[in-house]
Amino acid sequence: GRGHGRTDVAARAAGLARELLAHPLLSGAGTLTGTAFRRRSCCLYYRVSGGGVCGDCCFPRPPRSSPRGPAA
Repeated sequence: GRGHGRTDVAARAAGLARELLAHPLLSGAGTLTGTAFRRRSCCLYYRVSGGGVCGDCCFPRPPRSSPRGPAA
């Protein structure tokens, strides 16, 4: 990639990512800004003990727990 002077590889990877994200099944699934992608949906990983957020998380930081508690 770019970090190793391989701008051709980085450009091909970016092009492939844009093509994949334009596919009807993925279109609208997130936002691509430069080389960063952020999903529009949540995988709920933050709810796992010690989880945190994913690298492409739709939340900038883990949400707080719901005050209502689990659904019955």
